[in-house]
Amino acid sequence: MRRHAWVVYVCVGLSAFFAWQLVPALRSGPVFDTIAAVAPLATFVAVRLWRPAVRWPWYLFAFGQALFVVGDVISANDGRLFGTDVAPQWLADLAYFGAYPSLIGGVFFAAVTEEAARRRNEARFASLVRHSSDVVIVVGADATVRYVSPSVTRILGHRGGDLQGKRFHDLIHPDDREIVEDFLSVDREEADATQPSRAEFRIRHRDQEWLHVETVRTNLLEDVNVKGIVLNTRDVSERKAFEDQLTHQAFHDWVTGLANRALFKDRVEHALQRSARDGKPVSILMLDLDDFKTINDSLGHAAGDRVLIEVGDRVRNALRAADTAARLGGDEFAVLLEDGGDGVGAAEVAVRILSSLEVPIQLETKDVFVHASIGIASADDERLLGPDGADELLRNADAAMYMAKESGKSRYQVFEPAMHHTALQRLELKADLQRALENDELTLYYQPVIELATGRIEGFEALLRWRHPERGMVRPLDFIPLAEETGLIVAIGRWVLREAATRGRELQERFPSHPPLHMAVNLSARQLQRAEFVDEVAEVLTETGIAPNDLMLEITESVMMEDIDRSIVRLAELKELGVRLAVDDFGTGYSSLNYIRRLPIDVLKVDKSFVDGVNDGGEESALTAAIIDLAGILKLRPVAEGIERADQLEKLLDLKCELGQGYYFTEPLPLDAIADLLASEHVYRTPATPLAS
Repeated sequence: MRRHAWVVYVCVGLSAFFAWQLVPALRSGPVFDTIAAVAPLATFVAVRLWRPAVRWPWYLFAFGQALFVVGDVISANDGRLFGTDVAPQWLADLAYFGAYPSLIGGVFFAAVTEEAARRRNEARFASLVRHSSDVVIVVGADATVRYVSPSVTRILGHRGGDLQGKRFHDLIHPDDREIVEDFLSVDREEADATQPSRAEFRIRHRDQEWLHVETVRTNLLEDVNVKGIVLNTRDVSERKAFEDQLTHQAFHDWVTGLANRALFKDRVEHALQRSARDGKPVSILMLDLDDFKTINDSLGHAAGDRVLIEVGDRVRNALRAADTAARLGGDEFAVLLEDGGDGVGAAEVAVRILSSLEVPIQLETKDVFVHASIGIASADDERLLGPDGADELLRNADAAMYMAKESGKSRYQVFEPAMHHTALQRLELKADLQRALENDELTLYYQPVIELATGRIEGFEALLRWRHPERGMVRPLDFIPLAEETGLIVAIGRWVLREAATRGRELQERFPSHPPLHMAVNLSARQLQRAEFVDEVAEVLTETGIAPNDLMLEITESVMMEDIDRSIVRLAELKELGVRLAVDDFGTGYSSLNYIRRLPIDVLKVDKSFVDGVNDGGEESALTAAIIDLAGILKLRPVAEGIERADQLEKLLDLKCELGQGYYFTEPLPLDAIADLLASEHVYRTPATPLAS
């Protein structure tokens, strides 16, 4: 009807005009005067309130109305206007002549103006709908599509005509149709059926891809202009992908893509609940890479991450689809075995994982060998099926894994109840070790290095001891591996180096000799790998005042061979400082003569295992002789470790071994006892010095 409103307005105006002419009685008298006076003002006010933006057509109408009033006032006053005699009929006719077209024109142009405004509004609305980021879909009560906005082509790939008449549910993902049916239901109870509601589901694109959309539903079935349910649908696929990515990151390890600790624990809890119902066994494997810190520190974190990724892939490939592999952090992995994951099956999985790790990992030009220790724990106790069972099962597997490490590494160990006590002790010891440095519980003992031919003390080897306030003296083998695992070995090694150099300088000043007494300090793998270590040694030399040639740094053969190229560079840097370098436990590793020749070392220390059999005439005796001969060829000084008997000493002298140390001379002693020993000018009994003075 609004499309033809201007025709109605014109007809009404003409009808009013002719009625006015046919009823002259209305054009005279007090009633007319009142209407004539009020009509223009009322018309103006009404138009301003109704359509403030449409002005000039109604001004024209008001002007015509005013002319009518003027003409009627002249006629009613017998030709007098404002007290002036005028020709009444002439002026009245003139007023009427101008009033008719003004009235009709005002009504006509008002109608035309309103129609133009309506058309502009419709065009504006159509443009907004066409370029909207949402698709507007109107469906009937039976979910049949009645209208689709043009934006459907851009967002869903369909043309509007392709969807009209189809059921909306046919576009929905099968898994989401139940949600959409409830969403579009007109029978569901709502506080206000016309209030919008919101839902998310998947809808099919024209290229058969499923898009995640968010739809706002407005029930306008009772609106005579719509008579349908309006769906404003927006593509939220990117947002859903980002949310899925965040969810994945929250429950998966960012390096390997495996489950993280939170997700793994959740799956263990659910597995234990299912096991309580159906009786199927559940097992956990805890896997820790052996000496991974050495790989990470020597090759860099990027290479370490590539190793972790490869290990994660190999662990995953050793499992069934129903099993779960996780990285719990650092170099620690875990495996959950369900549906038949008993102790025997878990052991078979552990063997497969260990076998897969025997193949070296290729990193550019290097082959990296990775080994692992695995602990196995099974939920064979009803207590483990309770609410706290997951935590206890993880602790059991962790305890078994540490037992595997202590038993030689690169193996698996099944949990036994007695391991609980060992695991608790280990945890307590680790916590105590972190406080040992702060509480001054660490101390150094010193074992003399003897010139075998004369029995004279040439220097000392500093050996770390831990005087625990409750456990007493803790053996190095019990806490050094813990220090390596926690990274405390760096701080502890720094303290040992400074303390040994300081005490070595004090002994030199109190007991001058020629050559001066030297002090030997053992280095860990992590110390040698750190680039800052050379600067730390230089700083210690400056602070303590000990001569560089009087400080000997001992590195085990196995530590050097883990990354021989890096070791050669680091030892060369240390050698530039003037310190002496020794290879400890020589003969127990896998070094070759070619590598030994390249190392800037001064001393070869013969391992105790060879010294023990030096008189047996067997392989150990031959190896000891070969090592001492090798030292002579390379112009290195040999030091025999672990001398405990006189016959060993005599054999070593026959082999021309220069230096030695061991319980035959003295056990490691605290600093005060060493000072007393030097003050007594003690000379140890050797074949060349039969009597001790």
